[in-house]
Amino acid sequence: MKKFLVILAAFSFSAAAASAQTAAPATAAHGQHRQGGHKGEHKGPHANLTPEQRADRSSQHLSKQLNLSAAQTQQVRQLQLSRAQAMQAHKAQAGTVAKADRKQHQATRKAEKDRYNAQLKQILSADQYAKYTQLQADKMAKRKAHQGPKQAKG
Repeated sequence: MKKFLVILAAFSFSAAAASAQTAAPATAAHGQHRQGGHKGEHKGPHANLTPEQRADRSSQHLSKQLNLSAAQTQQVRQLQLSRAQAMQAHKAQAGTVAKADRKQHQATRKAEKDRYNAQLKQILSADQYAKYTQLQADKMAKRKAHQGPKQAKG
């Protein structure tokens, strides 16, 4: 009888462990876009948008946030479209970039971001650009707070 109970308990534990490993996660909480195993791999609602859809979405968002005029919204959309197309090209190349070229790849992306910000500054008024930079800083602070402290490598 004791042997039977031990075998039954062992079977129960192994079955519970196996089902816990194969259970699919429920819906992701808001803000948790990285369900994949690789950095930068997003599986949220924006994962499969075309560059045009991304440009429309982000220009409308900025229009609401910064109270842009119709002309400004159109200029921002064109700027966002070129940025989205460049990002799509970078994502296509990201898997093929060798470790030695990553620094150059990062430098290129940083230069494109700086160029984007300079062009955006020309489109927006001084007050709008100040509000934009504050929104970006708040977004970055929220992202850093969400990530928590970095773990030491080694």
